[in-house]
Amino acid sequence: MKTLTALSIAAGLLATAAFTLPTEPVRATATGTVSLADLGKVVFDGEKPEVKPLNIEPAKAEGCGKVDTTDQSLLIGEKGGIANVVVTIEVAGATIKVPEKPIDLDQKTCRFEPHVMVIPVGSTVEFRNSDSVGHNVHTFAGKNDSINKTIQPGKAESQKLDKEDRIEIKCDIHPWMNSYLIVANTPFFAVTGADGSFKIDGLPAGEHKAKFWHEKLGKAEATIKVGADGKVEPVEVKMSAEKKAGGGRRK
Repeated sequence: MKTLTALSIAAGLLATAAFTLPTEPVRATATGTVSLADLGKVVFDGEKPEVKPLNIEPAKAEGCGKVDTTDQSLLIGEKGGIANVVVTIEVAGATIKVPEKPIDLDQKTCRFEPHVMVIPVGSTVEFRNSDSVGHNVHTFAGKNDSINKTIQPGKAESQKLDKEDRIEIKCDIHPWMNSYLIVANTPFFAVTGADGSFKIDGLPAGEHKAKFWHEKLGKAEATIKVGADGKVEPVEVKMSAEKKAGGGRRK
């Protein structure tokens, strides 16, 4: 697997929930002969930082059950793969199929599940509460309407999201809870797994710009070349935390 791009951003990344983004992503190119579904991997470049457990407030955690204290904002595997990196590829003329049923974003044991999720533009999200305690869903959207609603145990609130966006979601009752919902204007997207790998099916032949985003490590880009035979060499994208760049949560 050929290394194609590197990105440095945001020192002190574990001190705050706000994210930072570099001003200019780095572009790269890939060619080759492996299955299109296996497009590549995102890995951490540099010394693996210490990630402290979440600060769970015992009084506020009553009724939450056994709370997982793992901080999901930066998950790096044993071989350096980065989980929860959003990958999107826009293709001119591609048809976006909106799911007929709402897509669940749940609250379980006082955590949002999943921590990072991508949905196509026009989808309806159902914010559920599977806990035995009340939660609220406070969204920080850039283009869609932000909401701040209390959700009682076993209940749900729905919202249709018609604009491309990146939305941070928090629970003001349990301040350690947060997640990210990406509304993509493309049918070609993925979220990296625990080993940093990602797969996207159905890309047509040609060159395609893949965009990568991580809540702590910012943005990167790589160009993926799909041959007429539907083959491509998987890319390896490196992300690190060496330089500070401007940015922050969008209110």
